[in-house]
Amino acid sequence: MYHINAGLGIPDEVFTFGDSVVLTVLGQIAFMPTLVLAARLCPPGIEGTLFATLMSVFNGAGALGTELGALLTSALGVTERNFENLGLLIIICNLSSLLSLPFLSLLGNEDDKVEVDSGT
Repeated sequence: MYHINAGLGIPDEVFTFGDSVVLTVLGQIAFMPTLVLAARLCPPGIEGTLFATLMSVFNGAGALGTELGALLTSALGVTERNFENLGLLIIICNLSSLLSLPFLSLLGNEDDKVEVDSGT
């Protein structure tokens, strides 16, 4: 937004590509606890179904997020030539990632932990 990368000698193309790669890798790492929790809670025999369902929900949420981001971008009037509300758009998009925090209490506590049979 402030073009600081140019001041550091990093071309826009390299910065954009690097940012996409870093965010993708960090996103996959951040998703790992969800997969571990799902594996621990999954009843034996339906692991594939649960994984497919999780991936469907994850991909659907990603598509919905993209569409909502485009709608919000349009509503704020941010275009390729008008960056007046870009800062507000970035703040709203980043704060929206916190919307799931109130639902953490639905996961239960450590006393409700399910024991996993290791198969040995």
